[in-house]
Amino acid sequence: MARTIRGNALEKLARLSAQSPTTTSPNNDFERLYKRCSSTSETTTGASGVKITELEAILALCKAAPYVESIDVAAPLLDRLATYLPSIYVQVLLPSPSLREIEPSPYEVLSYNLTSAILQLGARHDQLRSNVTNTLASYVQGWTATAAELSAVQLDDADERFDFAADGELSQVIIHSLSLLGFLDAAAEHARFWNAYERLQFVQEVKAALSEQFFLAFETALSIARNARSHQHRLREWKRYTKHYAAIGRPLGAMILHDSFLKVVVTSASLLVETPSRNTLESILDHLRASYNKNRAAGDKSEDALAEGLTGIAVDEMNGLENDVDYLQRVGSAWQQRQASSVKAKIITTYLCCTVYDEDIADDDVLLTWLDAVLNDPTQSADHDLASTALKSMAILAKVSPSTASTLGRSLPRLIVQANFDHRTSSVAADSLAAVLSLLPQDAVITTLYSLGNVISAGPTTAGATSASPSLNGTGNILRTPGIYAHQSNGSTISLTPSDVEEPHHVHTTIVDTVVSVASKCKDEKITALALSMLVQKIGRASKVVDVKIITDAALLGIHTPPAEFRSLLKLYSTLCHDALVKDDVVTLDAVMNARLNISKVVSEDEAFEVYLTHLLDTIVSKGDAQETSHKHLRDTELASQEIAQMLKPLATLLARNAQRADSIELDETIVNLQRDAWFNIVVHGFDTNSDLGRQYIEELRTLARFSKPLIAEERPMLSESDIELNTVLRRGKSPEHTAEQKRRLVKLLPSCEADTKPLTYPEAVFLNTAYLVEELRASTGDCTKALAYFLDPKLRTGAVGNCMSAITLVAVRTYLAKTLSGHHHTFSTPYLAQQLAQIFAACCHRIARVQQAAAACADIIIREVPSTLCQKSALFALLELLSIMWYSCLEGETDEYTWESTFTSKKSDITVELSDDYLFRRATLETLHKRATSWVKGVIEAAPLDIKGLLQTYLSEFDDETSYGHVSLGRSFALEMGSVIPANDQRLGAIERQGININTASDFIAQYTTRQEYKFLEGSNDQQEEWLNGGNSTGPVPTYLSRSIQDATKLLVDLEQRTLHHKHVTIAEIRDILRRAAALLCRVKRDQSPVVHHLVGIPFAVFSKQSIKLGISLWMSVIKENPRMESSVLVAIAENFEGTVRKRRGLFSPSLRHPDPFYGKQEFAATDKEALAKHQQHIYNLIAPHFRLVQFLSSHFSASRLSKSDFERVYVRLIHITLDAMSAGCSQPLAREAYFHVILLALRIVRHSTTLSSTAKWRLMDRLLTAALAWFAHAPQWSFGGNRLQIKAETQVLSDVQVHLEALGRMATVAESASRQVKAKQDLLSLLISSEQTRLNVWLFPLDNGKKHHFGGGARNGLPDAAILAHVKTAWAENPAIAVQLLKRFQSPRLQSEVRFQVLNFPHKVLNEPDALEVMLSNQLPGDVSFQLKYLLYWAPLNPITAVTLFMPAYGNHPFIIQYAMRALESHSVDVMFFYVYQIVQTLRYDVLGYVERYIIETAKFSQLFAHQIIWNMKANAYKDEASEVPDPVKPTLDKVMTSLESSFSKEDHEFYEREFAFFNEVTGISGTLRSVLHEPKEVKKQKIAEELRKIEVEVGVYLPSNPDGQVIGIDRNSGKPLQSHAKTPFMATFRIRKNKPDTGLIEDIEDEPRSGLPATTNTYETWLSAIFKVGDDCRQDVLALQMIAAFRGIFNTIGLDVWVFPYRVTATAPGCGVIDVLPNSISRDMLGREAVNRLDDYFVSRYGNEDSIRFQEARSNFVKSMAAYSVISFLLQFKDRHNGNIMIDDGGHIIHIDFGFCFDIAPGGIKFERAPFKLTAEMIAVMGGSTTSQPYRWFEELTIKAFLASRQHCDHLCHIVELMLDSGLPCFKPETIKNFRDRFVLDRTEREAADYMRGLIQKSASSYSTGTYDRFQLITNGIPY
Repeated sequence: MARTIRGNALEKLARLSAQSPTTTSPNNDFERLYKRCSSTSETTTGASGVKITELEAILALCKAAPYVESIDVAAPLLDRLATYLPSIYVQVLLPSPSLREIEPSPYEVLSYNLTSAILQLGARHDQLRSNVTNTLASYVQGWTATAAELSAVQLDDADERFDFAADGELSQVIIHSLSLLGFLDAAAEHARFWNAYERLQFVQEVKAALSEQFFLAFETALSIARNARSHQHRLREWKRYTKHYAAIGRPLGAMILHDSFLKVVVTSASLLVETPSRNTLESILDHLRASYNKNRAAGDKSEDALAEGLTGIAVDEMNGLENDVDYLQRVGSAWQQRQASSVKAKIITTYLCCTVYDEDIADDDVLLTWLDAVLNDPTQSADHDLASTALKSMAILAKVSPSTASTLGRSLPRLIVQANFDHRTSSVAADSLAAVLSLLPQDAVITTLYSLGNVISAGPTTAGATSASPSLNGTGNILRTPGIYAHQSNGSTISLTPSDVEEPHHVHTTIVDTVVSVASKCKDEKITALALSMLVQKIGRASKVVDVKIITDAALLGIHTPPAEFRSLLKLYSTLCHDALVKDDVVTLDAVMNARLNISKVVSEDEAFEVYLTHLLDTIVSKGDAQETSHKHLRDTELASQEIAQMLKPLATLLARNAQRADSIELDETIVNLQRDAWFNIVVHGFDTNSDLGRQYIEELRTLARFSKPLIAEERPMLSESDIELNTVLRRGKSPEHTAEQKRRLVKLLPSCEADTKPLTYPEAVFLNTAYLVEELRASTGDCTKALAYFLDPKLRTGAVGNCMSAITLVAVRTYLAKTLSGHHHTFSTPYLAQQLAQIFAACCHRIARVQQAAAACADIIIREVPSTLCQKSALFALLELLSIMWYSCLEGETDEYTWESTFTSKKSDITVELSDDYLFRRATLETLHKRATSWVKGVIEAAPLDIKGLLQTYLSEFDDETSYGHVSLGRSFALEMGSVIPANDQRLGAIERQGININTASDFIAQYTTRQEYKFLEGSNDQQEEWLNGGNSTGPVPTYLSRSIQDATKLLVDLEQRTLHHKHVTIAEIRDILRRAAALLCRVKRDQSPVVHHLVGIPFAVFSKQSIKLGISLWMSVIKENPRMESSVLVAIAENFEGTVRKRRGLFSPSLRHPDPFYGKQEFAATDKEALAKHQQHIYNLIAPHFRLVQFLSSHFSASRLSKSDFERVYVRLIHITLDAMSAGCSQPLAREAYFHVILLALRIVRHSTTLSSTAKWRLMDRLLTAALAWFAHAPQWSFGGNRLQIKAETQVLSDVQVHLEALGRMATVAESASRQVKAKQDLLSLLISSEQTRLNVWLFPLDNGKKHHFGGGARNGLPDAAILAHVKTAWAENPAIAVQLLKRFQSPRLQSEVRFQVLNFPHKVLNEPDALEVMLSNQLPGDVSFQLKYLLYWAPLNPITAVTLFMPAYGNHPFIIQYAMRALESHSVDVMFFYVYQIVQTLRYDVLGYVERYIIETAKFSQLFAHQIIWNMKANAYKDEASEVPDPVKPTLDKVMTSLESSFSKEDHEFYEREFAFFNEVTGISGTLRSVLHEPKEVKKQKIAEELRKIEVEVGVYLPSNPDGQVIGIDRNSGKPLQSHAKTPFMATFRIRKNKPDTGLIEDIEDEPRSGLPATTNTYETWLSAIFKVGDDCRQDVLALQMIAAFRGIFNTIGLDVWVFPYRVTATAPGCGVIDVLPNSISRDMLGREAVNRLDDYFVSRYGNEDSIRFQEARSNFVKSMAAYSVISFLLQFKDRHNGNIMIDDGGHIIHIDFGFCFDIAPGGIKFERAPFKLTAEMIAVMGGSTTSQPYRWFEELTIKAFLASRQHCDHLCHIVELMLDSGLPCFKPETIKNFRDRFVLDRTEREAADYMRGLIQKSASSYSTGTYDRFQLITNGIPY
């Protein structure tokens, strides 16, 4: 033993030395090993022998050789080893007990290791190659010479010879032979060392050396050794070796030398034919079978010579072997015979390689003869290795020579049947046959299969199998044989050998193997199906053994057949299983079980997996369903139970093996339902934990439970009733006795619920028993949380069933806990339990209250029983994260008012919670959770205070700030609170008197936390940067250390700043790391370090993002507080960089903060895109945030450093001057309001508290401050953007603070009188404006609640007394005329209007940049008092497009200045923007006396063909006043003239495009005309007619639908045509394939994320189907106008980010009475719902989206509310009538959409004013929105409606312009007073608060109105439209 340890140690030492970097020192480990070896001079034949220690050293060196990298180590090592090898065969090993441990003999091992090491050194180091070659050659020569000498010596076995010398001839012969064995084995392994020529030479030399005489001498020596007597001590050792070799299957003798020699030969032959991909462990035969390539490159001459040489050797060896074979078979032992077979296999392999290499060198006929001889000789074919070599060789030969393939295809099947191979050989034979057949045509394969199959049929059938084959079970073939094989009814016949006729089952099983193998290898579904069909037909034709074999093996084929065949096979198994149970046939049962298990183990494709899983579940469910055939000795239920039992194991195996798949693929609903029903049926048939059946199959049931979903239909919205009442399986076996039995079982399981079991019905009892079984078993596999899911079913929440269910959830938890508490199961230990607890904590926040209660009860038990669970990170962190999530979810109602998030996930704890949209419920949940968490954590703190507090510190340190809001995180606050708690069982601290003050251990908790943070920081530093830290304790002089650090720091910081400024990507983590180190350095230095300060401040400013500035502020603050000397440097650097941002116009000063008026931008016909709005909002926040944080910092620091240093004040004064200067331009972005006024507030503080400023300077600063503050009001008043209530509350607060400071400053001492008056006037004006702004914000915050308007900020009266108007207007005009102009939008007052207009008339040059001022001057016609002012129009800023178009109207008298200005304004807007106003532009042609509009149209058409086409269509639509084109419009001649001019202005390409487009469109609309011929025919006839016409249309390149100019038509769905319902008209619908461009969001981020150069740019198009309705004989122009108005409203709502939803779909009028209407995708009309089963809208929502507490329902309801709000306001303002249920659509998401606007403004259908309500708001709509006017969704609806109304009022003029321009178009909806009525509906004379109250009154009026219901009843009577 000691020797072995030493040997191993030496080997390890040598290997480590070889792998370590080279060293040439003499005391290197190799040198020490060399010393153990004898010196060269001693290793001669005369030496006394090798000691064991030397042997171990040599072996150690040999084993290290492969690891030597360096030539310096390799060369001496080779020299050392090379001294041993040449003479190793004469070395005598000195006797030692340890020699026996070297297997199989030290002589062979030593020789093998030396040769192997030398060859590997040569292969790795080219320099040593020649040295290695010489060493090996000298070994071979020396060995040959010695062998010749030893062959001549006569060894005689004379008894009288007392003994043999240890180094005598006999020993020498044996040592000589053993040495060669090792040498040849190593040479075979590393034969790649030689090239082909050297290999040939080597092989020939060795062959020559192995003479017959030496073999004889070796055999003689061995014979003497074997027969040695006990007294011959020297021979005893050799006798032992011979026995040992024989025992390990390598008997010593001539044959083993042949075998070793042939190893080298085979390797040499392999190298000729292998491919580079060959795996070293793969045998050459397997390699050739897999990757034989006919078109191999030809070898060179040396390889040819090698192949010839090897072929010769193979033939010689075979001849020699044939001579010996008879002798061996007679007298040789089994091992020797096996060795001879091994030799023969190697000869065959060698010859085969040569044949593959070149058929001309090695003739394949010779090989075939050998192979036949082997396989036809029973003794040879009985050797598996030899037989399999022969069979594999045949398969390879078939590849080499096609003619051989067909011969083998015929002979191999016969061989398989007749050769009587053993099982292993049979499978190789089958594989080989399959390989051969795969090369032959399909017919040959089929014939072979039939031939094999016929053998089974030909055998005599046994008595037990006389019945018909089960595959013909009265219904014809279960397995369909594909028809193409029908003619192949029989193949050639193969007869059995006489011996097999008696006992044919062995042959039959071999055939089954072969058929299965052939079919599997072919990978052809048809052949697999044929083989399967054939095998199944043989069941019952042969013996039971064969049947079993077929049943079991058919499974392997079934998996690879098409699903239909696979199902048939599974059906057959069910039949066999049923019959076997009836007959009590255990053998068949086992066979079917094995077959099913085989399928379970190998099924891999998803499809097969689903087929099999469905079959198994289906079979379980079907048992006991219908009455099955009755059998005397088995009752039906028992039989059903037995059959169910048979399915459990395969099912469990399948699920366990496919666990990953079952989780990853979302199981089909049908499978989940089957799984549920299977469980119910299992319980109905008596399986439970107390029954014998249940106990017998408990493990299988446990596995099933583990992989089953809970037994309720989790989200089954289609069923309002519970699944328990509807499930038929639950009713099986229903009878009074069974009901009582099920209840008894339940009481036994749940003793506490005895009272509750009494009222249960049978289905309920079965359900609860099943739930108990599944959840208890699931808990015992490691999951006790799924039981909580059951409460999602409303039926299970209350009453007796609910109580039992609660008990079951607790049982599941107790089952789990029992395993935990036993302490025997690692997978139930507290870390695992903690994961369960984390899930239970998540359920404590569930959207359903009942789930919360159940989860809390479970959590209580776990924490009570195993408090240490909460000491696990996963549980405690989950609880803290949930507190944060719940707090954040409640806050969401404030940050994004009407958009609620349903799903919250914590990255840290991997928990997800789904929450309801009810914020009251969320708050209640948070309160409850907080209370519970407090009691849970405090309870555990008593047990393990230090551990819990340690974990809480970890939580605090690992926190990520991203998810918190404004640095608030409830989880962190709670962790700090709990960390500070004094444990109740801390006697010492508990004894302290409180004295009315709350004391805690927070100081200790925070101290420990801080220390831990330091460890973390130290640990995180990289080696090369550790000088940044631990400098304080360094031994060297500190200053040099610090200065070195500072230099390094500066370099690093410079690099970082450069990268940041050049916009290279730098992660915030990297910035954080480097800057923290820099700050740490600054905290310690004693001298000023301006470079480091410069970068510490500069880098966050260079990045200038929210995170970078936040990081910067925290670091600057720490430097200022830790090292006050640095304060001034840091402050000056901050001020300098802040000024830089002002100068470069970043952040708050960025031009991209502009907030455009919606009428200046591109309007779109599309659904509201909330996502784009949210992105825009976030983008603005990101721009503003850095400055906002900086202003907070400066404000705080100014207050803190007041009166400390006058220099600081000067820095602040300079900074604020520069900032206010930049702000004098104002800002129109509502989201910037808070930051903007924070700057004003800071300026006010500086003015108020500054001591260094003179009073004049103070007033100057005050004046500048007021200018900047008033500049905010130089823009139109804005509401807000998005729904962030907190933002608006903060804004009102800041405005209040500004007011307070202004009042305080008003009392300051005055300077000069005039200056003072001027400042006072500005101050009063600002005060008035701020009050007005606050009032507006309060209305926006509390649209419903008039009482709350004073809660926030001053909120002075929103009025402007007439007396003060003149003064204020003068002040405003003097300060900035824009402020005066915008006053009109803030205050309603005729006096104010006239004062401002007076200023504009007198000083027009001052307001040239204000387009709004022009509207004030001109109003809606050219006033008489405007004359000289008009010349200024040449310079006035352009108006918005729609107002500019109105200037062409007669009211402005075609004044040249006005018309030129209007033209310039229109031309200043892009075609994209003008596209929206095509209808209005065409109308102005009525008044275009001077031809300006015509010129504009023609000029613009040159830019955009699409614009030109829209104009033409619109002109055509407006040419006549009626639908029949009989009454021309007076403007028709003008339109015709313009159209002619326009067409003649087209270029050639444009004209072709125009003709293509209009031809295409006319063809499509022409279909409507052809439909008139079948007007009164049935719908089907019309549909056929449309399809016929659509087929005639060819889609030309580039054509589009007029309603969709931004998408090209690339195809038509020819069968999509659909005639629509109409009395006398023929509208129809068709669907087109459209290619569109993806919209560009236009955000800054998109520009930055341009594709990197070199990467392929992604295509920016997508394709979609679009349906359109084509109307003829219907005037669509009114719809066009209504939808244009809706799109304008959409633009208004989007401008303020209001969370409402509209969908202005496109309608285009293309000719009189003709038009195209886009079909709303995925929508259904309310009247269609009425025609279906669901009558009420709220019922439809429940049936479509689920119960009211489901997330989908709440999301749909939310969408409904948002769309209702928008459409209600629009319906009221535009007076949509005819609002019956046919005109209201509901889309997939739950949005409501209004369509068909034939009646709007001032007309109603038939003149009947049924619809008196302002808009449609029916009882069912209110029911969807929560059912009462106090519910949250209804309140949201009211608020959004009011906000939508308030937002629209601001744009009343522009909306009126759109309508005004259409008044002369002759549309029926216009009456003389239309515009007045329209304007009146905006109640512009009221304040915002009054307007809000007015709108609320309208909502209440609509809600209580019966007129909409009356109108719906009228529609039902007249048009049959349900309501």
